[in-house]
Amino acid sequence: MIHVGIDLHTRNMTLVAINDNSEEIAFASKVKANKHELERFFSSIEEPTQAVIECTSNWYWVDDWFRQQVIPLVLAHCKMLKAISYSKVKTDSVDARMLAKLLKNGLVPQAWKTEKKQRELRELTRSRLVWIRKRVTLQARLTSLAGRYNVNIEPGDWKNHPGLYKLLRSHLPMEAWLDAEITLDMISNIQQSIMKIEQAIDRQIWYTEELRMLMKIPGIGKVSAWTILAEIGDIKRFPSHKQFVSYCRLVPGSNDSAGKRKHKSGCKDGNKYLKTAFYACGYRSLFKLQHCSEVSCQVQETPAGIGSSNNCCQRNCEYCLACVVEE
Repeated sequence: MIHVGIDLHTRNMTLVAINDNSEEIAFASKVKANKHELERFFSSIEEPTQAVIECTSNWYWVDDWFRQQVIPLVLAHCKMLKAISYSKVKTDSVDARMLAKLLKNGLVPQAWKTEKKQRELRELTRSRLVWIRKRVTLQARLTSLAGRYNVNIEPGDWKNHPGLYKLLRSHLPMEAWLDAEITLDMISNIQQSIMKIEQAIDRQIWYTEELRMLMKIPGIGKVSAWTILAEIGDIKRFPSHKQFVSYCRLVPGSNDSAGKRKHKSGCKDGNKYLKTAFYACGYRSLFKLQHCSEVSCQVQETPAGIGSSNNCCQRNCEYCLACVVEE
């Protein structure tokens, strides 16, 4: 078996191939990051091969090529990899060779590699969130601009663009109106883009049955279900509900030493998109649905209801896991 370590960057990559005796049999340093270079490198290897690559932001095209060539590709978890592969001298060739050696010894900490169809859904849901945040930023800017001239924009006004257009045009001076008009046009264009993304998500018919199952859970709406399906992937990869809730960033970390216990708040381990989705579900359950009344009564009053909403988030998260696994 030949083991190939790939240190991938945006414009170039370094590849190192070793055999079972850790002898280097092929090496390519800082070649262009494209499929042609991959084909040329692997064409010189005749034995069965496996490869490993770090889970950086540009691994999609490499994974697609390996799927076409039916060559196993392991996705290495970047953060955990640093903990076991420290090196004083760090270069691209050293990194690639270290990856190959870890792969040979079965020590690569693996990251979850989503299927292509779920990857496409995930990109759509994340893109939608990006544009929504841009829209919110522009809306806040326009609200601030109108407030300088004692013009109040109500939440319902955003759904009536022609009415908002007339309101601002009649109350703002010419200089401020020019800025407001440009901002309104940008908000309108972004809204159209969001609608196109949502239509593309609806065309992903493979997840229709899973979507129906998730929307049975109290508090989970269509948009939240999109995010949950796209980010979780195979629910069976979680050994228990505790690991699932932790992956969703709904529990704090801990730092226990010498009999002292400390919680680690703000831990970024896990999936931030699932945290956003389940918090939205938790708030919806807390304020609108009756099934959370018992949970709310068990939690003492806290500022802004943080304790209750977090409890609802965890309950929804665990319930989601149980329902999906059962069906």
